[in-house]
Amino acid sequence: MRYLALLGDDENHANQPGTPGWDAEMEGYERFGAIAGEAIVAGEALQEAATSTTVRHAEAGEPLVTTGPFAETNEAIGGFYVLDADTLDDAIELVRHIPAADSGWVALRPVVQWFGPGEGDSAPPPGTARYLAVLYGKESPADVPDTPGWEAGAAEHGRFVEHAGPAVLAGVALHPVDTTTTVRVRDGETLVTDGPFSEVAEIVGGFYVVAAESPERAAELGATIPVNPGGSVELRPIMELG
Repeated sequence: MRYLALLGDDENHANQPGTPGWDAEMEGYERFGAIAGEAIVAGEALQEAATSTTVRHAEAGEPLVTTGPFAETNEAIGGFYVLDADTLDDAIELVRHIPAADSGWVALRPVVQWFGPGEGDSAPPPGTARYLAVLYGKESPADVPDTPGWEAGAAEHGRFVEHAGPAVLAGVALHPVDTTTTVRVRDGETLVTDGPFSEVAEIVGGFYVVAAESPERAAELGATIPVNPGGSVELRPIMELG
C-alpha cells in the first residue's frame, strides 16, 4: 500500500537554518531516512507558508490570485513523504520516527496514484524553481475513486498534465479526507487519531509538483489545475536542500 505522509507543525516554533535546532532536526530526518530506507518513494521539504501564492476559484468569474497560504493559521505543512508500507500499522510505525511527529503531526492518507521521479531526482529545468501545488476545497461524490465522477475528473487532470507538459514533475491522487490517520508522538508515546489534525491537512484530491520561472508563472499553472467548484490551489516553493 502507498501512503502520503504530510508533515505539519506550528511555524512559530520552527527551527531556522543555521541554528543548532535546525541541525538537530536535519539529523533526525537523516535517521528517519535510514530507518525507512526503500519505503521512501519520494519526499520534499517546503519553504515557509508566507512564501505561498494561492489561486482561489469562485463559483463564477476569473480565479483570484493572492499572496499567502490557503488557510490563515499557524499550523502549516512543512513537507511530505510518499511511503510504501504493507499495512496502515506499518506506515504508522514508520512515520512515528519522523521529527515532525514529536512537535507537530504527521497526517497519513492512502494514495490512489502517484507519478513522478523518486526522491532527489526531480530537479527543475534550468531557470525554474519547483513548487508544490496543493488542491483544497469541499469534497464531492466525484472524489471517491472508481466512480463516474472520479473518472471524469481524472480525464480533466489528464488534459491539464498534457497541456502543462514538462512543467509537471510529479503528482499524487488521494483517497477521501476521512481516510486520514494522524500520528503524533508525545513523551515517547505514539498517539493515533482518525481524521486530519488541522484544516491545512484537508487536501482534496492531491497535489502536483510543478516547475515555473517565477511565482507568477506558477500561479498561471495553478489557475489551470482542475479543482472542485469554489476550490483553491496553494503554490508553495519547495526547499532545495541540496
